[in-house]
Amino acid sequence: MAYLEKCYIKKLRLRIMKGLVFVTLLLLVSACVKEKKAITQTEKVWNLDIENADTLLRHYIDSITFLPLEDKADAMLYGVDKFVVRNGLFYLADFRAGKIVAYDAKGHLKFVLASRGGGPKEYLEIKSFAVDSSFIYVVDNYRHKVLVYNGKNGQYERTLNLPFVAWDMEILPDGNFIFAYIPYKDGTPNIKQDKYKIFITDKELNVLNKLFEYKEGQFDFIGRPCYFTSSEQGVVFTSASSDNLYLFAGKDSVRQIEVKFRKGIPEQQRQNLELIDENGYNYWANTPIWYKDYIIFMVSYDGFLFDYVYNTENGQLSKNDSVNAYKGLLTPVGTDGKHLFSYLNDYLTYQELIEHGFTRADKEAEQHLEHEGALLVVYTWH
Repeated sequence: MAYLEKCYIKKLRLRIMKGLVFVTLLLLVSACVKEKKAITQTEKVWNLDIENADTLLRHYIDSITFLPLEDKADAMLYGVDKFVVRNGLFYLADFRAGKIVAYDAKGHLKFVLASRGGGPKEYLEIKSFAVDSSFIYVVDNYRHKVLVYNGKNGQYERTLNLPFVAWDMEILPDGNFIFAYIPYKDGTPNIKQDKYKIFITDKELNVLNKLFEYKEGQFDFIGRPCYFTSSEQGVVFTSASSDNLYLFAGKDSVRQIEVKFRKGIPEQQRQNLELIDENGYNYWANTPIWYKDYIIFMVSYDGFLFDYVYNTENGQLSKNDSVNAYKGLLTPVGTDGKHLFSYLNDYLTYQELIEHGFTRADKEAEQHLEHEGALLVVYTWH
């Protein structure tokens, strides 16, 4: 197993398992909307031979720099569950801590959204969030609300009623909202809703479309903090129930890409995590980031999690070197279209990476990390 993955595998496994949330049943009824058929084009097939990926990932990377994030007590995060770059700001969310922290391009703290509570301007949880050019939208499944805050300063704006339970939320290129609900074993939504995995709404949360119907007894064998990533191409969606990747361009437009892992999960075993791990089957461990002509993702291989890069132009599949951490790719949290970003808040991990050839930060960034600060690791590609 590559050294870079060893440093993060335990932490990432815990983050993925946090997606397995089971909730209690309440009696509230969602709005009824007739399903619309999206324009689905299975236009490509990606063959991912994980076992035979080359170790030349570092050849894609031009430079690595480090951005210290201003350290204040109320901005401390356990980890980053979702990362958004918009409005000239970095938005980092820690769902367990119930906060979203916003930094400018120089790493200066702009504001902290930490409004957990029972008041009219507060949320009981952050299950997900999304950001457009004006606002931050926070999903609170406990209260069946989406709370809207100013995207520039975090001030409360208004509250919308959410007519279904959702694990993730994102903004579509056409300005509408997309939500994901993924069924888990023995889990039941705490609100009555139609059995679809995708809901698309307008900005008032009126349902415009529903996709990917599921039946009673169908569930994903593992969860994750996020089911969407946003890119210049659109909104990417994957889940453990299928190897296919979906790219949403609008409420009625979806591109489907068929993905074939060499050691994919047999359909009759797809709901059995124990057998999947025992047999070392490949599956998406996170939703891929679509960055330029590359897909960056984490996949299970022989029971462990590894990062890979797939070149969509030539079909080349690459991973980190198994020994040398020189220009190694730490699991990315997001992109702004020009760079990839990873989050690093562990000085001991950093020291071990340096010992194995990883790029060294400047003295200021090293001291910041040593004193329990956090860094964004900024990757620029050729």
